[in-house]
Amino acid sequence: MAKFDEGMESMLDTYIFEENQLLEQLDEILMRTEKADSILPDDIAEIFRIMHTIKGSSSMMGLANMQKLSHAVEDLFSILRDKPETPYDKEILFGLVFDASDSLKNEIDVITDDSAELTDFTQQIAKIRAYADVMKLSTESAKASLPKENVFEEGESDEVLALHVKYSDTCFMPSVRAMLLLRSLGSVCEVTRTIPADLDADNANDIITQNGLYIKLICDDKNAVQSIAKVAMDVVSAEWYENKAPQAAAEEKPAEQPKEQEKSQEEQRPADASKKEQKSSHSADKSSIISVKLSKLDALLDLVGEIVITESSVTSSPDLKALEGSLERFNASARNLKKLTDELQDVVMSIRMVPVSNAFTKMSRVVRDMNQKLKKNVELVFVGQETEVDKSVVDILNDPLMHLVRNAVDHGIEEPDVRARNGKTEKPTVTLRAENESGEVVITVEDNGAGMDHLKILEKAKKKGILRKPENEYTKQEALSLIMKAGFSTNDKVTEYSGRGVGMDVVCQNIEKVGGKLVVESDLGVGSKFIIRIPLSLSITDVMQLAVGNTELSVPISSVKEIFKLKPETLVRDTEGTELVMIRNRCYPVIRLSEYFKIPTEVTELTEGIMLFCEDSHMRACLFADRLVGEQQIVVKPFSPLLTQYNIAENGLSGCSILADGSITLIADVKAIITNIFGS
Repeated sequence: MAKFDEGMESMLDTYIFEENQLLEQLDEILMRTEKADSILPDDIAEIFRIMHTIKGSSSMMGLANMQKLSHAVEDLFSILRDKPETPYDKEILFGLVFDASDSLKNEIDVITDDSAELTDFTQQIAKIRAYADVMKLSTESAKASLPKENVFEEGESDEVLALHVKYSDTCFMPSVRAMLLLRSLGSVCEVTRTIPADLDADNANDIITQNGLYIKLICDDKNAVQSIAKVAMDVVSAEWYENKAPQAAAEEKPAEQPKEQEKSQEEQRPADASKKEQKSSHSADKSSIISVKLSKLDALLDLVGEIVITESSVTSSPDLKALEGSLERFNASARNLKKLTDELQDVVMSIRMVPVSNAFTKMSRVVRDMNQKLKKNVELVFVGQETEVDKSVVDILNDPLMHLVRNAVDHGIEEPDVRARNGKTEKPTVTLRAENESGEVVITVEDNGAGMDHLKILEKAKKKGILRKPENEYTKQEALSLIMKAGFSTNDKVTEYSGRGVGMDVVCQNIEKVGGKLVVESDLGVGSKFIIRIPLSLSITDVMQLAVGNTELSVPISSVKEIFKLKPETLVRDTEGTELVMIRNRCYPVIRLSEYFKIPTEVTELTEGIMLFCEDSHMRACLFADRLVGEQQIVVKPFSPLLTQYNIAENGLSGCSILADGSITLIADVKAIITNIFGS
């Protein structure tokens, strides 16, 4: 059985998108006003509007449970809106609204899950209704009498018609149905006004139920208008209202002056046309922003990537070499084409960019709820939340940020009495910071809590058998990174938020899946910092192009720290014969890409090829290749699912791309290569 009204499937994505936005906006207002002494009238009105909108759209979709729950919350704020002096318990009020917000968010997931049943909110609604009764100072006032309006105004133009629409007695929200009807009629007529005039008003449903809906309009085809209205949802009749009184001005005009009357009408028409143009312009302004499915933007970005590849293939075609010297016009057109494709790529990328605040603001609710239970009074601070990133990056950040913020509040920030004993007078704070840096978005989660003891981490890692080399060979940074190993936890106390040894390894894996990195920094007694680096775009990246034999490999520039020609005096070997390069008084292992990928090559002397000093997740090594081809931007392509049986990703290749000459380059995964040889 469908969870929403038949025929509304096409509206589901729009409904979910709008409800999520409204609920996020509701949380923002609640978080801000909860800290204030009282709720300002503007905030009360805005919360009322949000719940009223959710109620209406849920009713339109036929989701009665969500409609009733949002209606109950709407009534709470209707009391405060109409009678600001109404006394209320702020903790109880906000608890009810936060719970309702969570229920509505969870129900949005239920809607799209075929295996889940819609939730019964009867008990929750009863609690809200009961508290609404407590808030009321007196019995509900009698319903205001319905306004009486004339359908036609004196002196109104003959062009204006009135369509009288009646809805069925079982229509629950006729005002919402009326809004949908007006949207449909917009294609065949110009609506000048409706009776009732404000379809969002509290008594609009009562007026329409009792008197019907009058639509004042101007049109060229009455039959088209009436046909659309009659088939609209819950409409039982749609008839033209003919009881129109003659214009006073027309009665006074003598019949024998048609020329003057014609002249008067001609003078009137430009004014009407001007009004139509103004209304049309206003409508254009209102519709200047539209919502688009992310899947469509993904498809558009893929097409742009294909255009970029094809354009490069055409301009770099070997067939053109025989024509060199006579291609001036072609080269000029090719330059213009490249300019246009670059601009197209920039525009498409900018369309997908959204502020990282979309992910940040959700963390406010996480900290608020944890403060309620843990009583740590942690303050969440945002820095650089206006930084823009790809929409897909924001979606990926939600879960990692949730884990990191929870860990910071739960066992990063000390208990109040512990902070007092340690002489910490500053407010416990978790800071979320965002910035763009060298083609990456850098997200930092920092707390001013207890920090971590890297020696204690090493000791615990040793007991768990996680260490891969002697303790004394681990740097502080490498020791801190051990907390991201599966099953590792420094927290001795298990809570509902952390301490079970799960979470950090998953966070790290999810970030690495999209080409990102997670770095940990911490000072005991001062605090901890988790730094996430993710490419601005997950489909287009900058790489360093290498040649190994007859094969070209690409290494992400974000992993390359230095490129150099080897000097013989810097080459050393350990007791096992491993080749090492001395860089600033430290030795790093050499990985011959030809041997690792089993690629035949004639360049075997390390001094003849090129060295790339690479770092990924604090693992460092020097990659050796035949020569450096150059730096370029590529469109990342995933490997075909047919190749998964060969464990390509595990063996050190993260994807591929098509180059300008039509050849394919493989993208090396630096971390996987180093791990496969030397371990993690």
